[in-house]
Amino acid sequence: MLHFERSRMFLRTACSVLFLTSACTPASSSPDGQDDATETSSGALVTSGVSFKTVLGNRYVGAQNNGGGAVIATATTAQAWEKFSVDDINGGALESGDTIFISAGTGQYFQAANGGGSTLNAASSNRLGWETFRIVKQSGSGAIANGDIVGLQTVTTGHWVSAENGGGGTVFAYGAALGPWEQLTISGLPSSQPPPPSGTRVVGYLPNWYGSYASWVSKVDFAKLTHVNLAFALGDANGRLQLAPASDLATFVNAAHARGVKVFPSLCGGGGDSRITPFYQPDKVDAFVDEIINFVVSNNMDGIDVDVEAPDRMGAAYDTFIAKLIAKARPRGLPVTAAVSQWMQYGMSDTTLRSFDFITIMSYDNAGTWTGPGEHSSYSQAVTALSYYENKGVPRNKIVLGVPFYGYCWGNCGNGQSSSYVLYKDILARYPNAWNSDWINADGAQYSYNGLATLRSKTALAKQYGGIMIWELAGDVSTSSDQSLLRAIDGALH
Repeated sequence: MLHFERSRMFLRTACSVLFLTSACTPASSSPDGQDDATETSSGALVTSGVSFKTVLGNRYVGAQNNGGGAVIATATTAQAWEKFSVDDINGGALESGDTIFISAGTGQYFQAANGGGSTLNAASSNRLGWETFRIVKQSGSGAIANGDIVGLQTVTTGHWVSAENGGGGTVFAYGAALGPWEQLTISGLPSSQPPPPSGTRVVGYLPNWYGSYASWVSKVDFAKLTHVNLAFALGDANGRLQLAPASDLATFVNAAHARGVKVFPSLCGGGGDSRITPFYQPDKVDAFVDEIINFVVSNNMDGIDVDVEAPDRMGAAYDTFIAKLIAKARPRGLPVTAAVSQWMQYGMSDTTLRSFDFITIMSYDNAGTWTGPGEHSSYSQAVTALSYYENKGVPRNKIVLGVPFYGYCWGNCGNGQSSSYVLYKDILARYPNAWNSDWINADGAQYSYNGLATLRSKTALAKQYGGIMIWELAGDVSTSSDQSLLRAIDGALH
């Protein structure tokens, strides 16, 4: 990210575009009465497939009939009408303050009649003053990346493009400032760090007990992920979600979005059921669903992961909760996913299971501190789990295989412990060749975990389904190391 802002002036004479056209031509009157000739050279940078989503209402800006009519903000997904070409007449990378034209699929340009103050249309064949906008980041300066919040300002009058009520109807060009109705999340820009191949999800959980999420921005290798689930969002006494401070979440979410990675809050987590399950009971479920949606929207997140692991406290109330959550989330373009496992599957109906946008299978913990030594996450266990959910009627492309970046120790585990949960990186620190195995029996201790070879094999298996999930990203060494588990997964995907 560049840490400076290029200052540019939009001058109101024909000679002002000398740096764009390499020629100074006489000003001429235009058919629509616009005085400001801003024709640009063919050297300007054009990016296709760009979308703008309202921050307040999570509605995509669209051009009716793909151009030729009004600009609206009603869609919950970005399809043809919601994808545009952005012509950066300053050239080079798209940066805050750059002057742009925006065209719909028919080739017609966004136009603010009279330079602003009324409805916006995508029906102009001109590239003049009324069609010219300045794109500005809500905060910061320099290069604009996917996931950044931006505003579009008319050059001639300084009005901001505004979706009334944050979306749901017509878009205007009358905003006086870059406020909530004027804030748009940009996507579809080229990414310098593309995620893994389309269709193969790589979902990494990141707990909130290893330091602030902002501190993880420089540690997480977003290029090797498609989703990050932040764990865990829990209800307070009134059912309001608590995960991390808003500023901390914003730093992480913005960094992830800049690299094309989606961020979900993960609700509950193993052992957190007492902080969630009371609020999806019949007398509280509607308010709780609204709280979840508001939390996701206000923190600019991309969906909701549900990780309730209390099957005896699920049942019909849980099924109703998920149905209501999906009913509120899906129109806003927010996927709802779930972490599942065979041992707790009796807690939800098959109908609910099949209703999620995708599921992540917790194919681990076959052994642990509550058992004697044993393989806690074998390849054969993964095969069995995948088959189980496929036989439940979940489509293959919605089944994501979970893998561990941790293991278990039994025996002489240190600190007087006879059994313990231990991160992969800590096993590796004690036994430098641990990457080459799944089992260590040394120094009076036994360890079960997944080494590089098993992770590569599981990744090849997961590619036949909907992808791979990781609990937890904090357990790995840096991906700059050949011994990194995430690096092994990424290598097996390509």
